Amino acid sequence: MEEIVVEKKIYDIIDNQIEKNMLSHAYLIETGDYDNIELFINTLGKKILCSSHASHMDGESCSICSLIDSNQCVDFKTIVPDGNNIKKEQLLHVKKMLKTTSSSFYRIYVIFEADKLNSSSANTILKFLEEPEQGIIAFLVTKNRYQVIDTLVSRCQILSLHSHYSMEQFSDTARFVEKITANVNFYLDFKSILEEDMPDKNVAQSLLNDIEFFFHQVLLSKNGQDTSLEITSAFENIKKESIIKYISIIEEEKSKLIYNINYKLWLDHLLVRFLEVLD
Repeated sequence: MEEIVVEKKIYDIIDNQIEKNMLSHAYLIETGDYDNIELFINTLGKKILCSSHASHMDGESCSICSLIDSNQCVDFKTIVPDGNNIKKEQLLHVKKMLKTTSSSFYRIYVIFEADKLNSSSANTILKFLEEPEQGIIAFLVTKNRYQVIDTLVSRCQILSLHSHYSMEQFSDTARFVEKITANVNFYLDFKSILEEDMPDKNVAQSLLNDIEFFFHQVLLSKNGQDTSLEITSAFENIKKESIIKYISIIEEEKSKLIYNINYKLWLDHLLVRFLEVLD
């Protein structure tokens, strides 16, 4: 039962991103001890690639969904370890295949056991994530996010199939969210934000990933759906429109961090954009 509840939470996040045209170019799926991961990933692929998937009756399947289930969809490619590692050549092969002509706007590649990316293949996938091509989405699947190379994790939106999150796990995130959504000029705290909350690019990427996840949980709560977090009244008071704006800003600004930018100027711009949501 818990697995079904967690599945639905992530499905709802993806459905909402599809509706708002806000799909990320890369997701890290943390599975823990989840058993039905291949079926789960296929369902995510169907939601993105098949416009009629949501209207299917139970047991009914269209041609796209059938191709995904049989691992024959040209727009949905999977990679599994070759021996003890995922090799660079596997990634290059899939990238070449995804460049073929397709009737679908989106194309998806899935890397199972992403913690088995070796240094060469990790550098290859990093290039894909740093310069994402329009319409191409990556799913990096692993039991434990902390076993995946940090530079890869920081470039993905994290979706975890763990059944429960405590507010203690997200205490720093919740504190930062409360700070930026309060009706005060948090920009005056620029120095402390730079020194304590976001001292460098990697920390900023990680915190923004958690903030984005947190905002999605608040959005689910506002829509009357169960959420992985107990959302306090302080966050329930944030308007839906503001949450959507915050998520959009985070997606846009995270993508800039992969380039050789002036970090302090980037952070300054990010905080200004957050302040504009309060206006």
